[in-house]
Amino acid sequence: MVAVLTCSTLAFAQETPNPHKIYHEGLPPGAIGQLQLLQKRPVAGWFQPVEIVPPAGTKVSFTNNGQFGPDLPAPAIAGCLIGQVYRMRLSEIPLNPGAELYPTVEVIDRLYPPPGLELKYPIPVHITQEEIRYAMEGKFVTRIIYLEPPIDAVPARQEKDFQPFFEVPPGGDPIQIADELGRPVAILRMGSRQPSQEEPQGEFDYRSPPIMVFDTTAIQQMPPQRVEQEAIRQPAYPRVPPTAYLPPNVAERPQYAPPGNVQTR
Repeated sequence: MVAVLTCSTLAFAQETPNPHKIYHEGLPPGAIGQLQLLQKRPVAGWFQPVEIVPPAGTKVSFTNNGQFGPDLPAPAIAGCLIGQVYRMRLSEIPLNPGAELYPTVEVIDRLYPPPGLELKYPIPVHITQEEIRYAMEGKFVTRIIYLEPPIDAVPARQEKDFQPFFEVPPGGDPIQIADELGRPVAILRMGSRQPSQEEPQGEFDYRSPPIMVFDTTAIQQMPPQRVEQEAIRQPAYPRVPPTAYLPPNVAERPQYAPPGNVQTR
């Protein structure tokens, strides 16, 4: 898996060479995933395992039932529904004592590993120290994780703890570039925004969609056969209809913003 990265303070409206494209960075969080659910593919209600990999020593907490759960050692794995936006909390960040960040992950597509190996092959979402520094400085970071086409993939083993990435040039749209290079599966968005009591309920955590948080320590200690049996049971959880959840900012903005508009979330 590869990621494309963009970091910006302000984005100004520009004329795009491909105005017919449906997916672009101007869409609010949750819009792309919801559009994916309309394609009648086996993604609705699927809990796709996602692995959050921040710098070593960082603690990760996922929102569940409207509040943050326990702080988990990184890397942390959670099952996320396609088309939903999940808020996380990063704490105990190395070189940043006392600081906390609250990135979001939007899962827009699923993987198709062999049956029973879902937990062994999650979507890896890496967060680097440089990206954390950008967010601390008030910049907005967008990381698109995509799958390389099998026919064009580099025939070389990747490092286990490193996710290859490249930065989008100024004026480029990371979502469109990732779509041209492969199949985007997840979007990480991270800035300096902090929770506030003045916000309407459900605004900050995107109404806390259903999530499955896995014990990574237990998974690593399980024998291969046990891991397979444990993973097979996960898709049996109740499936959520595609229309059961709509991100608050999507409902408030039925007309999606054109590419390049300033994003406030």
